[in-house]
Amino acid sequence: MANANQLYYTELPKLELPTLNAHTAGLEHTDKVMQIDDGFLSSLGEEHYPGNLGNDFKLFGTPALLYRRFTAKLVSQLAQYAEKAPERASVLDGKNGVGKSAELLKVASVAASSGYLVIYAHSTTRWVDSSRPYALRSNSDQYMQLEIVSELLRGIGAMNSEVLSQIPLGKDLVVGKKTLTATKTLADLVDLGVRTPALAHNVFEALLAIASTQTNVPVLLAVDEVNTLWSTSNYRDHNDEILPASRLRLISSLLPFFEGKSTLAKGWVLGATSYSDTRFMPKNMRDTLNPAPKVPVANRELAKELKAEKLQNALPFSVLRVGTMSAMEARALMNFYHRANIIASPVTEALVAKRWIVGSGNPRQMFAGVTSFF
Repeated sequence: MANANQLYYTELPKLELPTLNAHTAGLEHTDKVMQIDDGFLSSLGEEHYPGNLGNDFKLFGTPALLYRRFTAKLVSQLAQYAEKAPERASVLDGKNGVGKSAELLKVASVAASSGYLVIYAHSTTRWVDSSRPYALRSNSDQYMQLEIVSELLRGIGAMNSEVLSQIPLGKDLVVGKKTLTATKTLADLVDLGVRTPALAHNVFEALLAIASTQTNVPVLLAVDEVNTLWSTSNYRDHNDEILPASRLRLISSLLPFFEGKSTLAKGWVLGATSYSDTRFMPKNMRDTLNPAPKVPVANRELAKELKAEKLQNALPFSVLRVGTMSAMEARALMNFYHRANIIASPVTEALVAKRWIVGSGNPRQMFAGVTSFF
C-alpha cells in the first residue's frame, strides 16, 4: 500500500507454515498452526468461508488454523471409518466461538487430501434465511432452491475432480430428459447438474444415492450449522405460512443421513452446530444439547414423565463436544499471533495466562481480546 502511513501500517508477514493434509495430520503436529490447502479453499470461494474464518484469514495474511489434540482425535476417527461407516452420524457441539466450524473445516481438508469424496456444506444458514430464490416443486409440497444446489455441486466438483472420475455410475441413469450410461462417472453426473441448474436437485439426490452405497472410496458428508436442518426457515409457502426447513428439497435430501435413516457404506457423516443465529437453533435441540443442571426428583410419577420426555428429545446422532483450549494451545495461538503481527509485544507466560483466563480458554474470545483495537 504505497499511500499508507508507515507509522501505522506494516505489510503482512509472509509466514511459512506446514500445509494440513493427509501426511501432516499427525500427533507430532499438535499445538502447531498449519495452513489450509489453497486448492481446497478455492473450491469454497472466499465469500463462503464458514463462520468468522474469512475475516480471520485476511487478518493473518494466510488461511491458518491451530492443529489441536481434538483435531488429531477427529482425524483418527476419520481414518477408522474409511473402511466401514458408523451407524450414526456425529455432530460437533460446544459453546459459541469454541472452534466447531474450524474443526469441521480441518477434517474436510484432511479428508480431501486423503482420497475421500468430500461433500462439504459450510454455510447452511443461507439455505433457510430466505436470502436465496426458491420455487414450489410441481405436484409436491416441497420447495426447490436450484441456485443454491447448483453452487453446491460446483464446489463438490472443484473439490473432488479426481475422486469423482473414479466412481462409475454402475447403471444407466435418467436425470430429467438426460440419460447417462453406466460407463459414465460421478464427475459426469455433477457436471450435468452444474451445466443444467434445472436438474440440480435430481443430480444431487442421485449423487448422494450412489456415493452412499459405493465402496470404491470413502465419503465424508460434512454439514456446518447442521441445526438448520431441523429449524423453521424464513421462507413462506403459497398460503403465507412459515416453512419448516424440512420442506426445502435440499434439506430433506440430507436429513436422513443425520437421522439414521440413510447411511454410508464407507466414511463418516459429520456435522457441527452453530449458536450464532439463534433463529435457526431449534429450542428442543438446544435444550437437549445443553440440559439444565440435574436436580433430584422425589415424585416418582414426575420423574417417570421427565425420563419419558428426555427419551423423546433424544438426538438421532452422536455428540462430540469441542472443549475450550488448554494453556499450551493458548500459548501456541499467541505465538502465532505474534508472528502474524497481531500482537506486537513479546509472548510471555503472563500474557498467555491473562488472555487464556480472561477469554475462558475460548479461542474466539481470546482472539477478540488481542484484536479489540483493530
